[in-house]
Amino acid sequence: MCTYATDRSPDDFDKRVNARPDLALPQILLASDNVRLGESLRRTLHEDGFLVELASSYEALEGIWQQLRHPVVLLDVSHLQSVDAAVGIAMSIKRHDSTQFVGYVADPILRTSGLAGDAIFPRNLQLLPDAIRAHFAAQIE
Repeated sequence: MCTYATDRSPDDFDKRVNARPDLALPQILLASDNVRLGESLRRTLHEDGFLVELASSYEALEGIWQQLRHPVVLLDVSHLQSVDAAVGIAMSIKRHDSTQFVGYVADPILRTSGLAGDAIFPRNLQLLPDAIRAHFAAQIE
């Protein structure tokens, strides 16, 4: 089991979600192999109306997920060297809950690198929010 630091509890996350009953967007738990990229992704999605929790690492993401169970887990993979670690976390989460949505944010060059999950979204900050919306809207219809 990994250790992680968070001052949030499951109740805190539920309060934030319940405070926005009009919010039809999935709540996201995000981790990146690059802190600056992760923060840019979090900020972009937040500004577009998503509730996003940013974990400090892939390992921290798994611990937070076990505690809070966000509906959507996104792993940002910016380097080929990070593929194995990201896939390992994704597979670990899927072993605990096969229905959990686990997706990736990656550049096109990494889309054929062995990423295994439910979806791969573009890292392009202008396209990402709409790509996530479109993916979940298609599942609802």
